[in-house]
Amino acid sequence: CQKSQDWGEAVDVEDFYGRDSQIAELECWIRGGAGTEYAANRCRLVAVLGMGGIGKTALAARIAKNVQSEFDYVIWRSLRNAPTLVDILADLLNFLPSSPEADLPDNENTRILRLITALRQHRCLIIFDNVESVLRSGEGKQYEWAGEYRLGYEGYGYLFKKIGEAAHQSCLLLTSREKPKEVAAIEGKNLPVKVLQLSGLTLLEAQIILKDKGCVVEGALLRELVERYSGNPLALKIVATTIYDLFGNNVGEFLDQINQETAVYGDIRTLLREQFRRLSDLEKQVMYWLAINREYVTLTELKEDIIPSSSLRRLLEAIESLWRRSLIEREVNSGRLRQQSVVMEYVTEKAIEQFCTDFTKGEMDFANTYPLIKARSLDYIRLSQQQHILQPVIRNLLNIYDQELDVHLRRIISVLQAHPSKKGYAAGNLINLLCQLQSGQSRIDLSGRDFSDLTIWQADFKDVRLHNTSFANADVTGSVFAETMASLVSVNFSPDGAYFATGVGDGEVRLWQVDGNKQIQIYRGHTAWVWSLAFREESALTPLLLASASADYTVRVWDVFTEECLYVLRGHTSKVYAVAFSPIAQGGILASGSQDCTIKLWDVTKGECLQTLTGHTDWVLSVAFSPITPQVLASSSTDGTIKFWDLTTGKCTHSLNGHKGQVYSVVFSPDHKTLASCGEDQTVKIWDLHTFQCLKTFSGHKQKVYSVRFSPDGKIIASSSEDRTIKLWDLNTGACKSSLTGHISQVWSIDFHPAGEMLISSSDDQTARLWDVNTGNQLNVLQGYTCAIYAVAFSPIPRNQGLLLATASDDHSVHLWDLNTGHCHSLRGHKGRIRGLAFSEQEPLLASGAGDGSVKIWDISEINHTKCLQTLRGHKNWVWGVAFSPDGQTLASCSEDRTLRLWDIGTGRCLRVLEGHTHWIWTVAFNKNGQIASGSGDGTVKLWDVSTGKCLQTLIGHTDFVWSVAFSPDGQILASGSEDRTIKFWDLQTGKCLQTLEGHTQEIFSVVFSPDGRMLASGSGDRTVKLWQVSTGICQDTLKRGHTDRIRSVAFSPDGQTLASGSEDETVQLWDVQKCSRLKQIKSDRLYEGMEITGTTGLTDAQKASLKALGAVEVGSDD
Repeated sequence: CQKSQDWGEAVDVEDFYGRDSQIAELECWIRGGAGTEYAANRCRLVAVLGMGGIGKTALAARIAKNVQSEFDYVIWRSLRNAPTLVDILADLLNFLPSSPEADLPDNENTRILRLITALRQHRCLIIFDNVESVLRSGEGKQYEWAGEYRLGYEGYGYLFKKIGEAAHQSCLLLTSREKPKEVAAIEGKNLPVKVLQLSGLTLLEAQIILKDKGCVVEGALLRELVERYSGNPLALKIVATTIYDLFGNNVGEFLDQINQETAVYGDIRTLLREQFRRLSDLEKQVMYWLAINREYVTLTELKEDIIPSSSLRRLLEAIESLWRRSLIEREVNSGRLRQQSVVMEYVTEKAIEQFCTDFTKGEMDFANTYPLIKARSLDYIRLSQQQHILQPVIRNLLNIYDQELDVHLRRIISVLQAHPSKKGYAAGNLINLLCQLQSGQSRIDLSGRDFSDLTIWQADFKDVRLHNTSFANADVTGSVFAETMASLVSVNFSPDGAYFATGVGDGEVRLWQVDGNKQIQIYRGHTAWVWSLAFREESALTPLLLASASADYTVRVWDVFTEECLYVLRGHTSKVYAVAFSPIAQGGILASGSQDCTIKLWDVTKGECLQTLTGHTDWVLSVAFSPITPQVLASSSTDGTIKFWDLTTGKCTHSLNGHKGQVYSVVFSPDHKTLASCGEDQTVKIWDLHTFQCLKTFSGHKQKVYSVRFSPDGKIIASSSEDRTIKLWDLNTGACKSSLTGHISQVWSIDFHPAGEMLISSSDDQTARLWDVNTGNQLNVLQGYTCAIYAVAFSPIPRNQGLLLATASDDHSVHLWDLNTGHCHSLRGHKGRIRGLAFSEQEPLLASGAGDGSVKIWDISEINHTKCLQTLRGHKNWVWGVAFSPDGQTLASCSEDRTLRLWDIGTGRCLRVLEGHTHWIWTVAFNKNGQIASGSGDGTVKLWDVSTGKCLQTLIGHTDFVWSVAFSPDGQILASGSEDRTIKFWDLQTGKCLQTLEGHTQEIFSVVFSPDGRMLASGSGDRTVKLWQVSTGICQDTLKRGHTDRIRSVAFSPDGQTLASGSEDETVQLWDVQKCSRLKQIKSDRLYEGMEITGTTGLTDAQKASLKALGAVEVGSDD
């Protein structure tokens, strides 16, 4: 079994000393004694308990290091920032080997049972540090006992109980200031659950700590000092500094002084209070900022935080003073700073008191100096700030103001607007409080508010509706807004690490600054998905270049800083999936790989094609130059091969066949000794470039692996997958070091930062995410937002009020439009973008399928009082299509998981799973006789028998994805629309193609028959709708003056007089079928519709462009 370890935030224990008896006892409990015959005595759960600062974390780390060799898997997780149990379980299950299902269950209990299974199958050591963070505090409460859980964290108790009681070969090691009640119930001398109550240090151990801090003491004075502070290591470190600094290292004088006072100095919090009282103003500022940042920070970051700014010399003096007082910790190698947990908690409570005082009195001194949250913090840090600072402040203020709090906060904002010259965090804090007041709603709404003339620093507006809100003349530096981004399919860091680029599904390429993750440029020109990006490093003679490969058949070369498109490289006859630059020493040759099965080499100084490499028999998905031997190029293909090319001859020198199926990505190691590849077979393979043999195969992903990268030092391999995870592998051992979770859809692309400590990923979930390679923490999320329309459907049931139209949007909502009144009602509940819609012909029901893998059934009998009747779960990936059976009793759904599912409408039970397609299934339709048709990315259409679930026929003829299928009303003909730009009519009796309709210049996403069956409408990526005569196959008319982006869906009204078309341009166009003219346009309000940014500062031009695309207005601008 490969051994894997993930030490998370475990502390360095190289200098650990003492605690010998406790170490021996703990090792005995965990190991079960010497030899395998003692295995039955091993403990399943061990808890190390003790007060704050007593040394629990260090002891746990020492023990874990001592016994690590006896475990297959070791994973350390700190609960300091109170992660939810669902997140922790996902983290563990994605790190540990688990069952082959692609998706984790939503239910906590089911995840716990799956974890127990893994603990039985493998010997695992799991360490949970700071468990008290998920337990309730009894402070200020009359009936609150130790060991109870915080609201929403009760599941941890069930986890501890199951791990302690269930038979398995692993061990969970906890550290906590309190004993969880479940542990108390199942611990025992002869039971596999044991508790070590950690007491203070011995006199000898304490003497060593005191000596390290410059305090030399022995004999009776040592005993008295150690006993007064109960041997607490942190307390002794703090008091040693006081003795050294204020009492000239005279322990006797110090003890005489405190013996005369009434305060109980043995209490760590009392000691901290006394220490804090004695700090200088700058020292207090440092302490508050460290508590707000909640993690290690650099000196530079700390200096940027503090306002008013302080000189570097004074800041260094303050830090040195705090370090001598043992109030802060330094990271050994980097010098970064943070506080111990018990210190951070004390300072956080002080900050909360100060914030509440300011917000109550309206004075804003403290609240203008410090932020409640930092909107641009790393994601997990910002969530911790919300949980430990922002939410407690809200709770305290609600106790005072109750329902009047919103009015009170707005009143303070008005006062700030009257004094706009005072810069600081106050306004941003107030706005974040207003947002937190609405945190339970589906979307926070601050529409119509007046935030003009304010300094709004560190406000988080990413998912806040701001219709007609004014930010005129406001300074929004450091605040975060949503971006307009569709699916993010490619990412790449610049060679110097200062920038990264993202390729988007709508054809845009965006440039971001790594520092602050600010968007600074948008490159427009592509008309389809940008599948690959590559930077060419800057030189004295050439600018920094960026190449982009697109599904529009072209490669573009951009001057990064001028935004100029230098060349549009045309020559490929199909989609271009890959680009790569050779090292600049070779003159900057660009290679591109395409769906046309070829690789082309380009001279980017002239924009000319130098050579075309042929040999692959299917799509070329990846190309890579050797970093040391640039005349060597590697490529991978859907033909299942990896090929190596000698560019001096243009010949293929080697072809590797090792993967079972398509090979999605290849990359050379930095030393050119090995090549990594990944593919459809869910594996990553490492190849020896001397022998061309497969050295290792890494297994662990549960679905296709799309991208693979070497770290700059060549020691780590990262891989991203359709299973929504990223895995980090140790090249030498083959162990999975970490599994990064957070994306809610397939992860298309990854790239290492040149420094090697950061990784970026891009996904179909409209996000790019930045990760810390060492800890696995998610550093930041760039969240996209669009209202692209992917499905439209008319209700077939007549309504007195007129036509009812449903639209499915990227904003996670279904919109119901009363076309008579123009009123729109939104259905919310999905946690992903919605791709499929269907009305029942029998009942007022609507079905929707989404990127969260769920199908929902909605009761729409009253448009203003709709409700979700059922949520159908079973698919393991995006649901793209739904269809009701003619009798309304059954619903069919199709998914990217390559299955169709049949559901009982009444019970919500899955009746049958239909399997047979080899690629994602985009579309499903019912015939009037109950037969089902489906279209897939495998280029086929399949006909299914509903009663048996068997495939009756496979219709072959298209040469690319089949996006849409539709049965004629008489049930005799099936129409299919494809990526190959054709529509085919199929005879359902013979399975033969009756006719092929050509005319669209891009892919065809939607086909639909008119109610009388005489006409077919088609919607295409070429932004047009075509109307075809079914009897002749002749195009009757083309509707083209309406949409500005790809048309994803078309639908006829029940009477056949009106046609609706939905597009990625976020609009629905309604057409008069008889006149072939546009009737009107429907468009829902965007996230920032009408938001005023006239005179607003703190935004880059690219950020302004994104805000305007989301509806913002700037008076006097050219837009």
